[in-house]
Amino acid sequence: MPDWELMHRLCLREARRIAPPTDAADIAQEALIRAWKSLQTTQAPDHLGAWLRTIVRREAMRYRARNGVFIGLDDHGELTDQGASKRLEVLDLQVDVRRAVSSLTPDDRKLLALRYVDDLTQPAVASALGIPEGTAKVRLHRARGRLQKVLSQHDGRERR
Repeated sequence: MPDWELMHRLCLREARRIAPPTDAADIAQEALIRAWKSLQTTQAPDHLGAWLRTIVRREAMRYRARNGVFIGLDDHGELTDQGASKRLEVLDLQVDVRRAVSSLTPDDRKLLALRYVDDLTQPAVASALGIPEGTAKVRLHRARGRLQKVLSQHDGRERR
């Protein structure tokens, strides 16, 4: 049984290192929830600290993106703010993606949400939907293709 108190302290320390103090507690909490969900479906990681830091960094990026702030990673793996012009580009892309996703079927939206919003692996997506892993892989590939097609039609150019 993992030491959740220790894991919480590790998440909070990493969140404070990479995020503004006002966001750190929320990021750490969300990261700890993701870690808990992940531990239920996978083996315990060999390097707990590194595994948790990765989860916290990814959650920080998700959290900041949800709040309209674009961040990236610098050469040292630290999160950085990329400026107002990048924020506008990201906001435009978010609007395009939301429109494109809303044009997909409910099954495609659910599949993509499990994979990219809930951050489940393909085997976990297959398990959640009660379908074979190969079927999930093919359906994800096709859903991404449909999403790409809608996005490329929307802005008049082919995306890769």
